[in-house]
Amino acid sequence: MILILGLFSSVFAAIYHYDRKQRFSGWLAIAYASGLAAFLVDVNRSLFDTALVDMIAKAFFWGFSIALVAGVFSRHEAKVPSALIWVVVGLGSIALFWFGWIEPNIVWRSISSSITAGVILTIALPLLWQKRKGVLHHTFFVLFALLCATYFLRPLIVYGLLGAIHTPESYGSSIYAALLYGSSVLCGLTCGVTMIIMAGSDIIRKHQLASTIDPLTGIMNRRGLEKFVSTKIDTSDTTNNTTNTSIIMVDLDRFKGINDDFGHDVGDQVLKRTASIISTITSQLGIVARIGGEEFAIVLNVSDEADSIVVAQHLRLSLAAIEYAEIGCNRKVTGSFGVAMIGNGESFRAATHRADLALYQAKAAGRNCVREAQPSTANGLIKPITHAADLTAGNVRELSDNCIPFPKRNAG
Repeated sequence: MILILGLFSSVFAAIYHYDRKQRFSGWLAIAYASGLAAFLVDVNRSLFDTALVDMIAKAFFWGFSIALVAGVFSRHEAKVPSALIWVVVGLGSIALFWFGWIEPNIVWRSISSSITAGVILTIALPLLWQKRKGVLHHTFFVLFALLCATYFLRPLIVYGLLGAIHTPESYGSSIYAALLYGSSVLCGLTCGVTMIIMAGSDIIRKHQLASTIDPLTGIMNRRGLEKFVSTKIDTSDTTNNTTNTSIIMVDLDRFKGINDDFGHDVGDQVLKRTASIISTITSQLGIVARIGGEEFAIVLNVSDEADSIVVAQHLRLSLAAIEYAEIGCNRKVTGSFGVAMIGNGESFRAATHRADLALYQAKAAGRNCVREAQPSTANGLIKPITHAADLTAGNVRELSDNCIPFPKRNAG
């Protein structure tokens, strides 16, 4: 028991030391350390005043339950119900004090202590039930529920069904103590192993997420967009029957001048505000990614190209309306937009290349405007947008698969 509790406490402490933001592991380290302290005090109760040692052991015992519940809530980023926990602890403390000094009774002290710990653990069950996702979470819920059940079943079996009675002197060799230690080892081992796996999966998922999220703006980065496309849209470079997906390429105009005139900190604020505006406007329509310094890609789920143009114009006007105190009210940050609808049989890569060419045309036309990518014709690929009614339909020609999905540009 000492080895198991000490080992799990050390493992969770090491995980927390590796990633201080994973408070889940920190709470579990405290939980198993409290369990270890409770066990050490409990087995040495004969060396000290029995009632006092029993109270101390129960305090560490409850500390295990409290820290375990706090860890569960922390992992799911939920607020720990501290008030409820302390109410339960307060009632349990009153019972311990009563059966410790007012009417000393070691049996009722054991019953009230076990029930108090069980009630504390039960507080986390609704959250675990709500957050069940996959085999691992279902397994942990079952194990946690069994752990809660042992705290209620143990006194019922020992004192109710078996009618066992023990004194402070005979506690160490009693059926209750044996059942307590045995069930604690079993539950501590199974729950501990499961929670170590969960902590490890959290770290892996965090690193995977970090590789696909832009740290400055909090939206997808280039890798995240490519992963999204490969799993949700494009299964190959040559076959795509999607007809309700469009791509909008956005590039902030003359952004280099903002960095040069006001510094990169101000430039970062502009990028974060831009990402926030675009994400808010398109939150119900698709996804947004930052794929370059000041360049963004938007993948929309819309019925036709006219809808994409409306969204792009909305975004353009919204960006131009933002005022930045850092650069003065007379200076605006605008964006140029290129829009392309993915055609039948066209790859995401080819459609993105057409949207990017439209973006180049928007830059050449004076910036702060929207251009639609046209299918290949004798008159060229791009035409300017003046009104939604001017949109024309045509067969989309897929470009060479050698086109890179997101070409980098030096233009502002």
